[in-house]
Amino acid sequence: MLFDRLTASSSQSTELTTETITRIDQAAADEPLIRIRPFVDTDGLEAGPRFLRGLHTRPASTLRSKSAPVYAGEIWFHEGTITFHLRAPEPHDAIGLLSAHYPNSDTEVVTDELFPSVSPGGHAVACHLELRQDAAIPLKHLDSRPALEADAYRTILSQLIGADDETVMLQIVFMPVGKGWTRRGIVGRFGKSNVGSIAADRRKGHVQGYLEPEVVQSTRDSQAADDIVGQVGRPAFATTIRAVAIAPDPQTATHRLQRVADAVSSFDHEHTDQGLEPRFVPGTHVPAVLEAAAMRAHTPASLTHRILWGRPNVLTTSELAGLVHLPNDEVDIAAIDWTRQADGVSVPAATERFTGKSEATVGVEQRESPARSQPTSGSREWASSRNRTAGQRTDQTGDRDV
Repeated sequence: MLFDRLTASSSQSTELTTETITRIDQAAADEPLIRIRPFVDTDGLEAGPRFLRGLHTRPASTLRSKSAPVYAGEIWFHEGTITFHLRAPEPHDAIGLLSAHYPNSDTEVVTDELFPSVSPGGHAVACHLELRQDAAIPLKHLDSRPALEADAYRTILSQLIGADDETVMLQIVFMPVGKGWTRRGIVGRFGKSNVGSIAADRRKGHVQGYLEPEVVQSTRDSQAADDIVGQVGRPAFATTIRAVAIAPDPQTATHRLQRVADAVSSFDHEHTDQGLEPRFVPGTHVPAVLEAAAMRAHTPASLTHRILWGRPNVLTTSELAGLVHLPNDEVDIAAIDWTRQADGVSVPAATERFTGKSEATVGVEQRESPARSQPTSGSREWASSRNRTAGQRTDQTGDRDV
């Protein structure tokens, strides 16, 4: 996916054609997708690191990554609703983890709607979100100083919402990597760009003054050093983060994408100046990015880069959890497709579930969708997490660090 990495100074749109949409659908057809309806009363963001540790198996080394599993966490705003999706090589194992850490959330293995349905004539824009500095320097997270004061989804999800004819997707593709990532390659190991050296430099303080310069040690530098050295030993994932917006006109699509790019500033770390910055995709290469997104492709750095400087855009479980978790009722956004019934609580027959739409309404909308064929009764496999227990899971590492 060479063209998946090309960048532009600002977002550029492309008009979707029937051929492009066909390529997207074909690219998405290889893997099933788990659609998740989060339960309103769970640990939310706090459960994120524990859930991700359970996915940290068979980590990739600097040279080899073929055996490492690749996951994708996705948030869609489509047809007026925010939905959550997870791509996993072993869907039933992932559902077991979801059941353990987000009990009473509903999960559905989907094989017919693997990418937001779009129509020819829409205008698409895309960007990658990448770390501003080296991956050794952390984003703000639950355990950082200062720590995240609230779930960043409050801001991010609100910025995804638009008109019913607009589609926005935030996709986080992630692959487990070994603990050696903090050495930062040959240059980091023998130079001063590994985690330990960077933290030591921050503890030395900084120089103030010109005529009579002096070294000043501050609480800010000390806390930054603690957060940097805290990266060592934590399970981590190499990431590829994409944001895509599709709208009836280029101006709206561009505006919607910029809102998402601005929203991730919630993770900016005041003491380390680490953050996520958008790398906008040239309009001519937006179709390639859409195809890569449909494939849930992780785009790694070159082997030379990994050997010399280490893997870029590596996030620890604590950092990644800010982007990949299920919200709870602290994120009070009506557009989210929630489930509100706990295990053992019956649902009155007249109660509308999830989106507030009746089954008849949903059926009409599916029949009227021009870009997707009708789903068949055999195309979905329901797996409600409330009916699964931790004892039913196999080969999981739940709360165990690996």
